Amino acid sequence: MAYDLRHILSGFLTASMLLMLCNMIKKDLIEPPLGDFSIQPITPINVIKSSSGNGRLRTSSDPWGVNKSIEVLNPCWRKSTNSKPQESEGFVFVTLAQDPDYHISQIATAIVVAKYLGAALVIPNLRQSESGQKRMFGEIYDLEKFTESLDEKVPQAMDSQLAEISNQRVTTVKVPNMVSQEFIKSNIEPIFKSTRNLRLSIYFPSSTKEQITMNPYGCLGTFDTLMLSPELQESIDSMIGRLKSLNPNSKGRFVAVDYKVVETIPENTECPLDNATGIKHCFDAKEIAHFLKKIGFQNETTIYLTLNGWHTSIEHLRDIFPNTFTKDAIVPADEKSKFLDPGRPELKQIIDFYVSSAHDVYVPTWSNVFSENVIARRIGIGKTQVLVPTNRSSLSAEDYIPLYISKSKYWAYSCLCS
Repeated sequence: MAYDLRHILSGFLTASMLLMLCNMIKKDLIEPPLGDFSIQPITPINVIKSSSGNGRLRTSSDPWGVNKSIEVLNPCWRKSTNSKPQESEGFVFVTLAQDPDYHISQIATAIVVAKYLGAALVIPNLRQSESGQKRMFGEIYDLEKFTESLDEKVPQAMDSQLAEISNQRVTTVKVPNMVSQEFIKSNIEPIFKSTRNLRLSIYFPSSTKEQITMNPYGCLGTFDTLMLSPELQESIDSMIGRLKSLNPNSKGRFVAVDYKVVETIPENTECPLDNATGIKHCFDAKEIAHFLKKIGFQNETTIYLTLNGWHTSIEHLRDIFPNTFTKDAIVPADEKSKFLDPGRPELKQIIDFYVSSAHDVYVPTWSNVFSENVIARRIGIGKTQVLVPTNRSSLSAEDYIPLYISKSKYWAYSCLCS
C-alpha cells in the first residue's frame, strides 16, 4: 500500500510539472506580453507608476472619446405656455462688453435681474473699443430670436416706452455674474423701487467651474437666448467645414486648443506669469504638443489654435503636428477683410468660441470666462471630451478630463437633466 502511494504521488508531481511547463510555453509563444499589445498598433500600452507606487497599465487608445457612452441631456426648464404679455415695473439696461466671451454670462445675469424685478429688458448694445461708441445688437446676434425668447422670460421694452424714458435718470448698479435672488433683493431692488430705471454693470468676481445651482431663468439665458445672426452663423459654419476638410486624413475630426500669447495678464485668468520673458501662459506650445502626443493623438491630427495670426512660439507644435491651423487658414478669402480687421476684434473671438464649441476635443490651457462658457456649451450638446494638460505621467486621456465634468459638478449641469 505504501508502494502504491509513492508511485501515485510521484506521478501527480510529474503531471503538475508538465502542466506548468505547457503553460509557460503557451504564454511565451501564443499569448504576447501585455507590454507589446495595443488596440491601436501605433500607440503601444505602457506601464507607469501610480501615486501609490504600484505598476498599472494605462492606454491612450481613445483620446477622441469615441468609445465612451454619451449621456443625452435635455433642458430641465419648461417653456411657459402663458402668452399673456407681462406689464413691466421699470427698465433694465445692459451694454455688452467688447469681448464676446462675456456676452452669454451678461445676458443670463441681466435676464435674472429683470425677471426678479418685473422689469423690461431693453435690447442691449455692444461696446466698441473706441470710447463711447457702440454697435447694434443685430450686427452680431439674431435679434428676432432674441426677442422671441424674451417673451418666455421677461417683459420687453417697446420703442414708445423707450422714448418716454429717454430723458429720465438711469442709475448704474454693480451686479456679480450668476447673481443670487438674495443679492437682488438686498442690493438692487431698493434702488430699483426708487428709480425704476437701472443700468447693470456686471462683473466677474471669480471662477465658476464649481457646482452652482443656476437660476432657471439664468439657464434659459445661457442656453436658449443668444444666437448669432443668420449671416454670421453661415460664415462660422463654412469655416468649421473648411477646417474639417483641410486635412484629408482627419476624418473630419479636429482638436481645438485655447492658446494665446499675450503680453499682459487678462482679467479673471488663473495662470502664472513667466518672469523671465514677461509673457503670460499656462502651457507653452512645446508642452501642449508633448501632452497631445503622450495621450495618443497621432501626428496627422488636425489642431486648431485660438491664436490671432502666427507666432514663432508655436513652431514646436507645428513640428509635431503639421496640420496645425489658426483662423487665418479657415476664413474665406473674400471675408478676410471683415473677420481679420484689427478694428473688429470681437469677430475673431466669435470664431474661436464657436469653433471651440463644435469640435471633437477641447483643450483649455488656462481658466477664463471664454473656456467656462465653451465648456458649458459643450456639456449642453454632449461634447464632453475636454482635456486639461497637467504634469501627470498617465498616458490615458480619461485621466485628464477634469472632475467637474466626469463627476457632473460643473454649474451647467444644474440646467440639464438626463
